[in-house]
Amino acid sequence: MKSVLKTTPVPPYDLLGLERWLEEQANQGLLPEWVNREFTQFRRDEGAPGARFRLEASNGREAPESERLELYQESGWQYVDTVCGIYFLFCALSPDSVELHTDLATRGVSLEWLAGRVKKARRKNRIWHLFVLGILALGGILVWQIDPRRVPLMLLDLAGLPLLLLPPFFWGWRREEREYHLLLDLQSTLELGLTPKPGRPRRCLPFWIDIPLAGLTTLLCIWVIFAQPFTHPKPTPLENFSGTYVSLQQLEPEPLATFEELFGEEPSHDWGDNTVTRKFSLLSPSYYRVDQNLFSRKDGISKNTFSSSGDERYRYSPSLEGVYFRLTIPALARTIALSQMAELEAVNLTWHCEELEYPGLDFVFLARSVGDDIGKIAAVAKGGRVAVFRYSGREDLAGHLDVLAEGVKP
Repeated sequence: MKSVLKTTPVPPYDLLGLERWLEEQANQGLLPEWVNREFTQFRRDEGAPGARFRLEASNGREAPESERLELYQESGWQYVDTVCGIYFLFCALSPDSVELHTDLATRGVSLEWLAGRVKKARRKNRIWHLFVLGILALGGILVWQIDPRRVPLMLLDLAGLPLLLLPPFFWGWRREEREYHLLLDLQSTLELGLTPKPGRPRRCLPFWIDIPLAGLTTLLCIWVIFAQPFTHPKPTPLENFSGTYVSLQQLEPEPLATFEELFGEEPSHDWGDNTVTRKFSLLSPSYYRVDQNLFSRKDGISKNTFSSSGDERYRYSPSLEGVYFRLTIPALARTIALSQMAELEAVNLTWHCEELEYPGLDFVFLARSVGDDIGKIAAVAKGGRVAVFRYSGREDLAGHLDVLAEGVKP
């Protein structure tokens, strides 16, 4: 006789729902051979319609006692299988078979062992979930203590890991709590001698959907946590980059040159580099930082010292760091812009920030270091595109908003 294998769509703690689902299958001519959390195997039987099923707590036993089996057989009930290690499944094919449990309170008492097992599992589950939330909260608190404005950058710095983890985390927690309550509510209702409210079996995701989703989430988390630090690309020369960015020369009125062009050698420190660093985040797959350092062609004693006053003893050497985002959630543009501005601020300076209006842009933020004209930061946005700049030079960024707006053009 050919067997039929189906996914079990009812969670095991939905005792009444699982009984009703098996009876629905029996009305279609299918009798269960074995049942577990993921699958149920049936055999075809023409005498199956009208069959009844009852689940009893196993109380830790592997099989029912022989006395119980004999008593139930005399009443027209046959033992089928042990379900998920917590139930014994019995089946009655004859409509004349007496009901196994006519006293509701007695059946409620018989479920006390299973209710205790569920309460213990629920406590462990809650402790584990609260521990995970505590770790995430601790990370947020540490970032908050450094600078509260930087907290949103956790979503970017962790490649969007909180966005990846939190929805399935809370969804899974809620689903488990609902399953626990199904059994606990049933046990307490029966123990009071009350008839449970009738309802349809509570369906859960099929095994073949649940497992791949969990596997995909796990693989992504492993990649984010372990693989990314080792596969993170190194900065590449800017001349090899064809993406959108604002050139430092566009902000400067006088011709400038790179360190190599002026001195015929590579810089010994990062301050002479002109590079682009690509990054990855679920919030912004197109996410990169462009560092530019140029030098005045006029003579000066020092090769690497910036002088905003124009002191001839020093060579004028402006720099521009630009971070460019294309957000998957455009509504976060303002939050990410302000957070990135806080990230670019020098901690030993006091900053003043203001918001300006500019035609064609969603917003413009300008920040300047108080009492010092060296530090200037700006953020512009259009749609889901955001560009944040830190500029060290003589020019006023407020007078170059047309140039900065180029950084968020499609």
